[in-house]
Amino acid sequence: MSKSLPTIIDRAVHQVIPNSLIQHKRKHSSHTDTADTADTADTADTADTDTDPANASLETYFLHKIHGTSVLFQTTKLLRLSPSVYATSTTIFHRFYHRDGCTLQKYDVWSVCLGSVLLACKVEEEARRIREIILVFLHVYRRMRLGVDAHVDLGMRSEEGDSKSLQLPIPISTAHSDILKEKKLTRDEKLNVLRYIRPLPQYGTLYQEWQETIMEMENIILREMGFTLYWIPGTHPHVFLLYFMKVLEIPVDVKRVAQRAWNYCNDSCRIDLCVRYLPEMTACAAIHLACFQDEHGDDGDDDECTSNISLPLSPTPWWHAFVGSGRDDDLSIICNALLALGDDGCINGYMDATNRYVVSMVEGGSFCDPGSFSWNAMD
Repeated sequence: MSKSLPTIIDRAVHQVIPNSLIQHKRKHSSHTDTADTADTADTADTADTDTDPANASLETYFLHKIHGTSVLFQTTKLLRLSPSVYATSTTIFHRFYHRDGCTLQKYDVWSVCLGSVLLACKVEEEARRIREIILVFLHVYRRMRLGVDAHVDLGMRSEEGDSKSLQLPIPISTAHSDILKEKKLTRDEKLNVLRYIRPLPQYGTLYQEWQETIMEMENIILREMGFTLYWIPGTHPHVFLLYFMKVLEIPVDVKRVAQRAWNYCNDSCRIDLCVRYLPEMTACAAIHLACFQDEHGDDGDDDECTSNISLPLSPTPWWHAFVGSGRDDDLSIICNALLALGDDGCINGYMDATNRYVVSMVEGGSFCDPGSFSWNAMD
């Protein structure tokens, strides 16, 4: 296994998300999210009860969660929060949806994202006012409705929201602003629309609705997580990177390797690796990919790739020193998943889930779905 691992993680061999990360195991067992469960995160929190095949495909659930983590990434970046807050918010997000009864049909991703960011700021002690969080979420909400970063121009879509320019149907339903039904807008024109938005009154109906949502979801998440969130910052894969690199005698002054490994850890937050595998496993996968890329010059810059970092694979692979033997398959799955996230076509609809507004699966619609007060008030 160790000799063939570099071939297994080759981007040309595996360009899709591994099925093990999309396929959810239905294990109906009661458990609590405490520090003890963090030590066995790869087996404890796998009770995905939101995967009823009668309602939607597994890819649909996967893309909805990708949409949620994309919202978290944009909002934490605009709030100028640290990467640790982003990682904590995504961990809260994934663990919440891995609880019994916490389904996408019951809780939409925007509500959960609101509560996750608020709780992550408190856990990481990077205080942000609720008004700041709401205003940033509203800005991201407007961007996704306008499809500012979408590759396919939303102005070319029909009034029903269908895109004839897309040859393959996507397993999610996207929606866009009514402004795009009236006129085709360029990206610069869409940005101008965002620039001249009137200030939101703090005591207006729209603000009050978002404020009630964030406060309600904070209480719901706390109850589902057992009011124990203090241990989450210490279980991010980022925590182990520099320690592992020092043990492996990888020169820490080779900034591009450390930065690549850090970037892979950030990418791991987009999918639910935090509840399926130990953070040490994700950290090992990030280091392996960073060194593998540097050794083979995969970034296309020959001048930069001259360190030729090669990690020992014999007599036993180097990651056995950190995670033990018998975890080679898990490491390959993580590597494949992280590589696939770098490909726009890793799963059909991935870019739509990242850049556009995805209609929730909540029966009757969520508080911000098309037809709601929040949706209509934006136009």
